[in-house]
Amino acid sequence: MITVRGYEIRVNIRAEIENYEWQRPRWTEKNFIACSPFRNEKNPSFAIHLERGVWLDSGSHDPEWNKGEFVKLLSWLRNETFEETADYLLQKYGSKIADPDSLTLNLNLTEKKKPSLLLDPAVLQDYSFRHPYLAKQRGISEKYQRAFHIGYDRKSRAITFPWFDKVGQLVNIKFRSVHGKMFWYFLGGQPVRNHIYGLNVVYKVNAERVFIVESEIDAITLWQAGFPAVALGGANLCRQQRNLLIQSPIRKLVLATDNDRAGQKIAQEVTDQMGGFVELEQLQLPDHVKDVNDLSRGELLKIIDGMNTFQSSFLSGIRCNSNNQDRSDNRKNQYDSN
Repeated sequence: MITVRGYEIRVNIRAEIENYEWQRPRWTEKNFIACSPFRNEKNPSFAIHLERGVWLDSGSHDPEWNKGEFVKLLSWLRNETFEETADYLLQKYGSKIADPDSLTLNLNLTEKKKPSLLLDPAVLQDYSFRHPYLAKQRGISEKYQRAFHIGYDRKSRAITFPWFDKVGQLVNIKFRSVHGKMFWYFLGGQPVRNHIYGLNVVYKVNAERVFIVESEIDAITLWQAGFPAVALGGANLCRQQRNLLIQSPIRKLVLATDNDRAGQKIAQEVTDQMGGFVELEQLQLPDHVKDVNDLSRGELLKIIDGMNTFQSSFLSGIRCNSNNQDRSDNRKNQYDSN
């Protein structure tokens, strides 16, 4: 049993964590043991109690990430906010609680009646610094870090990835540690499941053929190579995200999710939910890479060129906006103001 928002629920912890790939996994009667998902290590030092869901990362010296509850771990694995994961678990397992009528979820059921709160763009000024991680280790140039308003939080030592809605209003900020694989979101930001990273830029350039990936870094990698891209920022294609894609200028989606079990699952979800609404293509990644950012620029261009996929310049596209000029100019102003 685990506790989620004060409710005791029985979660199939093994089934939940089996959806993800682990390094050197080992199962015992009561525990799951593997290398830490938050750090690079050779000898397993990470354990999850299969009944209570509590986890311990004995090799970590970070008090925020050396132990915790199952919701925190699963939110990291699903690449979403803590609140979104709590909702997921309560929806999936909440029918088994003693008093299901008392169950309340943080679902946006009054979306049309009550507008969601936006973040003040001025908050980004707190992160108007640069860390060499993205440029040196991930190959993201300064030009594109500026284009996507990437920053750095000196206090938490984390790269900041602002999330904007489709018209360029700030809705959340993702923090990604430069000393591990940990990430978290801005307190008070909107759920990322209601948005798609990079969709505001797709609207600005009126892109019709767009790559879809999981992470912000992968999306920026593709834009930098000349190919429009969006990121789901999570382990699932949610209904709101599906609707955003259908309503967007996109006419063809190129599936470029991670080269692992979770990536295959997301690609299948996109295929099942978007088939019939847009054309679909699949980018085949080589076996030796996990995602598009692992490829050199030359490798990436060679693979994409083999698909006969067009290229378009992100930055020049923002300057030109030849299609639907009035609408695009309006979106450009909203984006640049952030």
